[in-house]
Order: sequence, then C-alpha cells, then structure tokens
Amino acid sequence: MRIGISTASFFNRKMIEDLPALYEEWGVKNAEYFLNSFSEYEPDFIALLAERTQKHGITVCSIHPMSSMFESQLFSLHPRQSADARAIYEKVLQAGKTLGTHRYCMHGAAHLSGAAKNLEIFRIAPVFDELSELALSYGIRLTLENVSWAFLREPEFAVRLLKEMKTDGLHFTLDVKQAIRSGVDPVEFVDAVGDRIDAVHCCDCWMKDGKMRYLLPPYGSYDFKGLIGKLKAKGFDGDVLLEVYSDMYNTLDDLKTAFYDFEKSLI
Repeated sequence: MRIGISTASFFNRKMIEDLPALYEEWGVKNAEYFLNSFSEYEPDFIALLAERTQKHGITVCSIHPMSSMFESQLFSLHPRQSADARAIYEKVLQAGKTLGTHRYCMHGAAHLSGAAKNLEIFRIAPVFDELSELALSYGIRLTLENVSWAFLREPEFAVRLLKEMKTDGLHFTLDVKQAIRSGVDPVEFVDAVGDRIDAVHCCDCWMKDGKMRYLLPPYGSYDFKGLIGKLKAKGFDGDVLLEVYSDMYNTLDDLKTAFYDFEKSLI
C-alpha cells in the first residue's frame, strides 16, 4: 500500500508543475496528477512536468484529467464527437506514459437525472472494452471512479458492467466522499468489486441538515483504516490518496499537517 496526495487538493492554489518540488519538501513520494486543462495534455507541458517529477523523485501513481471536458463524449453516438474525444483520451494516455504512471482515473459520462441518454450498460460496455484495451497498449490501467453525478454511483452498476464486458481490463478507484454523496456506504463498493479496486480517494464527508459537510482526514469521524483493512482482505495493495477540496483548509501547512496525521492514522 502506498499513501500519497492528489494534486487536485491544490486546485487553483498551486500550479501542477510547481508541486513536484513541494512534494519533495514535504516528503511525499506518491502523487496522483490531476490535469486541469487541455493545455496540460500537450507534449511540451508534459515534458516539463515529467522533468520536474523525475528531478524531485516523485512517483505518479495515476493521472486524472478534467473529465467534464471530454469524457462524456467518449460514449457519444455521434461519430465525430466520439472520435474527437478519443483523440484527447489518447493524448492523455500518452501523457501518462511519459510521466511513468500505470493508472488513468476516469469519471466517464454525466448521468444527470432525466438528462442522460444512450448510457445503457449493453451499449457502453463495448466502449469500455475498447477504452481499457487502448489504455493497456500504453501500459496504463483504466480505472472508473464512483462519482455522484456520473454513471458509476452505486456498486450494482460496477457489477453489471463487468458482467457485460468481454475483456478484463477495467478496474476501479473508490472515492469515499463521492460514495457518501451518493447515499452509499463506501464498504458496499468493497463488498461488490473490492478485488478490482486499486486506488482510494480519501476525504471525510457526511450529511447534516440536508447539506454535505467536509473535513480533512483524519480529523473527521470516518474510519479510513477500517475501510483499508476491508480492502486488504480483498487483496488490495494499491494507492491511498488524500484528495480534498482546496477550500477545506486555510494554509498549505494545514494540508501538510493533515497529510502527516492521516498517514500515521493508517499505520
């Protein structure tokens, strides 16, 4: 098991290319790189990021693009939409290969109530077969993350999707806060597809007075150590990542201290 921080935790506070140096300063070796915009998929930018990543001794465990920019169109029925989206997807895969990562974290298509069309499992399963095979050709594993507004919101969907797929390349990233936002106990995902989960996004979250409340781990009440224990019983030996919203802390030192305390809480 490897513990790290997603660069999404620094959204609009630090540019991603400045984070390798900060991670080294903090003693953080493991990172998920959240790529924020199309310009961050470009080869010149990725070359700069890879150079700094190597210089500061950071391991990139996964890449996570800004999914709302193109991932929904990967499942579009319109051939130009899907072709253009796939070209972007392949550009991100190449970026991941350059950065030395072995995982692509995907949200997939939005599934807003009453608005989603043509996202039946029998139709999207072949698309996932193709996308996971394409990722593997770059040496990268495709993981689908549970997200409250996307089509993987409940563990039953993951089970049905795996049954419908012909290939064996799809895995999952478990996001604790997104499960809770979906009204699902994260442990239910472990019970359903725990042997296919190879990364966990950690942020404490609970519902109060009809609103979601958030707190930096480990200062809330969620039992992350217990969750990881259940995953280990399923064979988990992946990446546990602090992934919080950047408005949840006042200073970078607050986040640094939280990471140290979170790491200790899992030992």
